[in-house]
Amino acid sequence: MAKITAVIDIGSNSARMIVCKKSSRYAFSIIYEAKSRVRISENSYENDGYLQEVAVQRALKALVDFKQIANSLKCRKILCVATSAVRDAPNRDYFLQKVKKEVGINIKVIDGKQEAYLGGIAAHNLLPPQKEAVTIDIGGGSTELALIKEGRIIDTISLDIGTIRLKELFYDKKVKYKELISFIEEKFIQIPQTFKVKKAIAIGGTARAISKLFMPKDYPLKTLHAYEYNFEENYDLLKKIASSSVLKLKKYNIKKHRLDTFREGVAIFVNVLNHLGIEQVITSGVGVREGVYLKDLLRSSAFRFPANFNPSLRSLCDRFLINEDYANSVRKDALKLFDVLKTKHKIDDSFKNELAVSAKLSSIGYSINYYGSHKHSFYLILNGLNYGYTHSQKLLIAFITLYQNKKLPKEAWVKEYIELLPDMKTLQWLSFILSLSKCIHKNLSKSDYGFDFDKEILTIYSKKEKCILNKECVKELYKPFPLVIILKSSSH
Repeated sequence: MAKITAVIDIGSNSARMIVCKKSSRYAFSIIYEAKSRVRISENSYENDGYLQEVAVQRALKALVDFKQIANSLKCRKILCVATSAVRDAPNRDYFLQKVKKEVGINIKVIDGKQEAYLGGIAAHNLLPPQKEAVTIDIGGGSTELALIKEGRIIDTISLDIGTIRLKELFYDKKVKYKELISFIEEKFIQIPQTFKVKKAIAIGGTARAISKLFMPKDYPLKTLHAYEYNFEENYDLLKKIASSSVLKLKKYNIKKHRLDTFREGVAIFVNVLNHLGIEQVITSGVGVREGVYLKDLLRSSAFRFPANFNPSLRSLCDRFLINEDYANSVRKDALKLFDVLKTKHKIDDSFKNELAVSAKLSSIGYSINYYGSHKHSFYLILNGLNYGYTHSQKLLIAFITLYQNKKLPKEAWVKEYIELLPDMKTLQWLSFILSLSKCIHKNLSKSDYGFDFDKEILTIYSKKEKCILNKECVKELYKPFPLVIILKSSSH
């Protein structure tokens, strides 16, 4: 696959582009993003689905700009797909040929089930693992669902209900809300009973706007990807929004560009999720575009990352880790220390994952500047560890790394994040274990250490005779409880 790839998704409402850059075989990061509200479907639903020339010209202009961006970033490949409005248009060939001739981009028109599958690929690869969930992706012309079980996409379905379709057929004509609901509910006959699960993965602009509506102002992270909320608790408010006027929407702090189709999206969202019996919603910041990219990237591995592989973790290491052997040594001994000290700290083994990741990433800040490197590592993790972790996991990994610098964290220092972090004792212990592991590798050696803990004495054995830097570093450490640490230069 090309090192730099542009992916364009021409939806009924917007055309969007992401540019992805590979850093190794499966690792990548998004280096650019662009969006244009081309509204390719404008007035098409009132004209037997035909794309209107004004909308076609808007799309062409946006695609010219997208092509310019791709060329500037030296993209070797451009993947472009079109969804509901184009696939339903009787004059779609006219549009496809015009784009190919005037812009030089080949558009692949995907059907509804393919669209649902692409959203599913993105969700189950780039969100925290979900045992069972259904994705819901509300577009301008259609709504796609994908059923995910045990990390596999079991089934997909596409419904002909979308925000612009509802706007032009119902809201603009001031048709009674009850008739709109009847129209939506008629589509539910197509949904198999197997799709009735407890958790939904919400994909797309409408879904993210809804999530932002429910995210508390004092929520520790402003990241919508992987943000969760209870659907049942917010059901009544969503029903109220769906039947309200555009003017009343302004009090909900909805972005101006989304006001004209937000009610329509909420009407679909609330009724589909209610029909499925959804209790919990997890927000996805990824969708069809990322799915198109991953389908290409993972075509030789059944569209899944290898077991225990995380693309954003690997990407951070590829781009910012100066000495991976050192990072692996720190990680290995941090996990050994966790085990040998378990009788004292009594932390659940589930936290070993976050400890391992923080140890692996603890030195990525060196690539920015050695001075304050722990702060640089914290920032890179908080803003770069985007995929596969819950908000709580990402925050914990970042804070373990931030407090690797000899001192132990205090509650006052993390008070604005406290609701997403474990108890202070756990955070202090994990930070101490990482700090200690980094100390015994202060001289950047690959020493093979042995550990023994007995009667409040931790003995660390090394085969190497001289490790003065390591000993001095250990002496300066703050400890979560009275502990004697002895470094011995002999094998255990």
